[in-house]
Amino acid sequence: MNTYSYGNCLETSYRINWRIDDVLGTKRFDPARRWLPPSLSGASAITCLDHDEKRVLTHVELAAYAHLFGYVEEFIAPKVSALARDFQLEQRVAFDALTNFAAEEVKHMNLFRAIRDRVDGQMGFKLSLIGDETGTARFVLSKSNAAVLLLTAAIEWMTQLHYVDAFKDDAGLDPFTKDIFRAHWLEESQHAKLDHLETLRAFAAADADERDQAIDDLIELVAAVDGLLKQQVEHDIANLSRLVGRSFDAAQTGEIRAAVLAAKRWSFILSGVTHPRFQELFLEVTTEPQRERVGAALAGLFAAQTVGA
Repeated sequence: MNTYSYGNCLETSYRINWRIDDVLGTKRFDPARRWLPPSLSGASAITCLDHDEKRVLTHVELAAYAHLFGYVEEFIAPKVSALARDFQLEQRVAFDALTNFAAEEVKHMNLFRAIRDRVDGQMGFKLSLIGDETGTARFVLSKSNAAVLLLTAAIEWMTQLHYVDAFKDDAGLDPFTKDIFRAHWLEESQHAKLDHLETLRAFAAADADERDQAIDDLIELVAAVDGLLKQQVEHDIANLSRLVGRSFDAAQTGEIRAAVLAAKRWSFILSGVTHPRFQELFLEVTTEPQRERVGAALAGLFAAQTVGA
């Protein structure tokens, strides 16, 4: 197991801290380039779109990608703020690290809102995106503490994988996109470690029944995330149709839907739960029967990736 500390995370966070204006400034996305790497986009798998339409699809997907990150951070910030209160008087380093974590998540939400506004400005209209962030955050926060922290751990670790394996060395990617997600990656690297510590603490405080409930809740939360991704795919198809100026027949719509959903499932679920650091944490806090239950639930998503469901 990797060992992390609140103090080291806080010190690193202070050192790498950035402002939204430092990242965005007056920069614009380059419409002649891809805005999302191939491994996070469904574009390359689609045969009914030409080269230019596939590029435009990555623009649509980037807007959704940024929106979905801001969407999930709606529940992460209040959760971490609540956790910080456990340390507020006697363990100030942990308190400071967690309150800084929450503050950075709020900054990220504002960053992604600004990105969506910039995309809309360049597109000339407001792209369609899933709503009710507050309702979703309330639903997630109604679940057990340990389950929410495991879900958050998967999200934090997937941001690390995405930047290092997809964004960092993609020569064909718009440089502005790369700058945005490099900044996000830097701060999320500390969030992943802090969430790791808090997940261990949550499971240590839970009895056997509470741990079992956490696994049930986690399975329900992953299914809910998949439902949100399916909704956003329909928005992506509508946005693409408007941008390329043509409608798609049933077969074309089905092909686009399957490819974009597969990319989103990989991006927002499977790349997180299969990350080696998440797997280390999951192994530490769960029993073999609990892991089998989660594996059975995830098997459906892996199978759907194969058949394009």
